[in-house]
Order: sequence, then structure tokens, then C-alpha cells
Amino acid sequence: MTTGGTITLRSAARSHTGLVRKNNQDSGYAGPNLLLIADGMGGHAGGDVASAITVSRLAELDREPGGEDALELLRTSILEANDRICRGVGEQPELAGMGTTVTAVLRATGNRFALAHIGDSRGYVLRDDKLQPITHDHTFVQMLVDEGRITPEEAETHPQRSVVMKVLGDVGASPDLDLSLREAQVGDRWMLCSDGLTGFADIDDITRVLKEVADPDEACRQLIDLALAGGGADNVTVVVGDVLEGEVETTEGVSVGSVHLNPRYAAIGANPDTEAAVDTEAHETFPDGDVSADTAPIHTLDGEDREARDGTTQPLRTNTAAEAEEEADLDDEVEKRSYLGWIITAIVIVALAVGGFFAFNYVSHQYYVADDDGKVSLYRGLDTTLGPIELSRLVDTTDIDVGNLNSYSQDRLRGSIPAGSRDEADRIIDNLRKESDRSSGMSGDVEDSTSPSDPAPSPPDSKSADPSDAITRESQ
Repeated sequence: MTTGGTITLRSAARSHTGLVRKNNQDSGYAGPNLLLIADGMGGHAGGDVASAITVSRLAELDREPGGEDALELLRTSILEANDRICRGVGEQPELAGMGTTVTAVLRATGNRFALAHIGDSRGYVLRDDKLQPITHDHTFVQMLVDEGRITPEEAETHPQRSVVMKVLGDVGASPDLDLSLREAQVGDRWMLCSDGLTGFADIDDITRVLKEVADPDEACRQLIDLALAGGGADNVTVVVGDVLEGEVETTEGVSVGSVHLNPRYAAIGANPDTEAAVDTEAHETFPDGDVSADTAPIHTLDGEDREARDGTTQPLRTNTAAEAEEEADLDDEVEKRSYLGWIITAIVIVALAVGGFFAFNYVSHQYYVADDDGKVSLYRGLDTTLGPIELSRLVDTTDIDVGNLNSYSQDRLRGSIPAGSRDEADRIIDNLRKESDRSSGMSGDVEDSTSPSDPAPSPPDSKSADPSDAITRESQ
């Protein structure tokens, strides 16, 4: 199709499951008017569904430039995608809690792009050989950095660095989007990526690839190679768009990741008549005519001055019996409260014991890989302390020299590389061993070498790529 206006995009996209994950929860899109990334929430049911629903809905915006209303169009489309996700939970309750990040760039009038962002996927612009971030992470550690409680360097290895504070989806809150209009220049290179790239590749290496590799497709491929070489423990999706001048003949946009692998997911939640399940049970009220307990009389004194039939005056009826009864009731109440206190104490003790058991069980099933006296070593537990108590122990010290690894892997080992199971830890160690073996058999700087030194397998090239693993299109 042909696009009018002063600028357009020549774009490409790739997505890879990574070396550890079993399925790809990322979705991405690249077209002449729209760049888009959505990272489904790992650990939540249906992250791949949420990202696919979102990209499927927003991809409709690529048909024409957004015009003067590009920012509002982007905002309302994202809110509609959020509604679809929530309706999807109503249709399939087993998807409860699914969510996704969203970072989207839509071409507006003139030399401008509308940008919408929520979550921890990222957007960058390479301009005049300088890579500039255009998004701000909505994460717990970024909040700590913003408050000055930790440094950006500490955030990179913080154990809670994957905790996202804002996302799209079934999370019990309306989406709080970052929205802005950005000026674009001919020659700019825009990149959107999931944290599977920035979490496992050094930013200097990312910048080098974006500067040196002219073809957007090849740039995406090499960036994914960087993430795989860094461990590839997460899905990784990269979208690259080059800003071109004038009216350009472009191809149709393409989708990658879950939205391409699972097109049926796009239909989930699309029916606007479906509503999420809501608990509508009303609170019980008093039937008509009942009197509220706080206004009902507790007791009535029936002793009155009156004359007896014989003309004598009867004395007032004393309240002694009632007071005795009240004291007895008070004693019973105190005894009941005493029993209640013991019951609550017992419940708290049991809860603490159960919580301690589950905490111990969780910690005992966690692992991490770290540098121990120059050797790659495996630890069981969490890389932290609870007061004087160490929450980890050394399991094994390998024969892998940390000095044989590239600088990025060395930095990660100094802060520890977490693993959710022994199998995952073994895969990380195996990748590091391959990296060490390859670098020890090469001359020169390992960090600056290209794909033959990558410790992890690279995705197939563009001619033989499996569509289920990486899909790429380029606007000519």
C-alpha cells in the first residue's frame, strides 16, 4: 500500500521464546504507521492470551496514520483492548489475573509520533548515534531508583527487579498510561523491545548493533542473538522502525510472537455483550418493621410508686436482682473474650507455622548462579539475608573461570543470576560453560566478537526462519 505524508516507517520485527521458557508470551507488530510491543505477564495465567488480544486490537490502527487525533485514538484503542482482556476472563475464568505490558508508537500528522506506554517493556530512539530512552519503567525497582533509595546499578541485580507496578489487563485497576507526542526526524531509528532483551544484553552492545546494522530485520536478529548469548531466560521480542522521508511504497505490517502463533486468541473477549463475572450479592438488611439493636430497650424497670388496695404505699422495686444478672452476664462475656483471645492466639501461631513452612519450601526450591572466588558456582536458596540468617547455601563450584566470560556475564554473576528450579540453574551453567569454552578457543576481545562466539544458539537466518519462531517484514 502507499502512505502519504512527510515521513513513514521501514520496519521489521522478530520474536523468540528464549532458552528457558516453554511458550512465548510476547507479541509484537511492525508496520508503516505503527510499532507495537506487548509482553504478557509471566507467572500469570494467560499472559500469551493478553498480549495477543492487545496486539490484535491495536494492529487495526496501522491501516491509516492517526492524524491529529493519533494520541486519543491510541489511548481509546488500548482501553478497548483492556476491556477485551477483562471480558475474556468473563468468558474463561481460568484466565483470571492475565495481563500485559504495552508500548506503542503510532504515526501522527507532520513529523510526529504518538507514544503510549505501560509496564516494563521499553522504547528507544537512536538519533545522531546516541540511543535515548523514551519510556519509563513502571516497576518496583524503578520506583526505588526514582526515590533515591537505590542506584540504577543496584536496580539491575535487585531480586525484585521483575515486579511490575502497572500493566494492562485483569488486575483490578484502570490502566494508568503514559501518553506523549514525540517529534521524529528523518534518519531516526526507533526500537521497542520486551525486557527479555534489556534484561540479558548490555545497553552498549544494543547501541552498537543499532548503529552498525543498516537493515532493520538483520538488526532485530542480532539483538535477539545478544539476549540469547546473555542467558536467554525470558521471551525476547524486538521491533525496529527507520524513519524515512516522503511518500514510500510499503508492505503490509506483520505480527510476531503469541499473536502470530495463536491467532485464535484474538477472538477471546471480542464479544461486547460478554461481561466479567461480578459478585452482585447484596448485604443483608433488617426486614421492614424491625428495630435496630442500638435503639431497642435493654430492660424496663417495672417498679412504680402506687397505692395498694389497702391504701398503703408500696416501696419502689429495687434493681438488685437485675444488677446481679448483669454482673453474671459480664463475667460470662469476659470469660468468652478470654477463650476468644486464646483461639485467636492459636490461629496466629498455626498461621505463622504454616507460613513458615511454605516460605521454607519456597526458598529451598530457589537457586542462583554467582561468582565464588573466580569460579561459576551454584547456590540453593535466595541471594539475601534475614538478619543474621543466610537464606542460601553453596551447592556446587564448577570449573568455569569467570574471567573467561564476557564482561556482561561477569557483571551478572557478581550480582547473581536467579533460577526458579535446579533444571533452570543447570541450563544457565551449561550456557556459561559453552561461552567459556568458545571464548577460551578464540583470540581477541570476546565481548566485541560477533555471532560465532555466542554461547547460545542463534535463531535461523531470514531465509530459513521458522515462522513459529521469528517473523520479519520490511517496508521498502
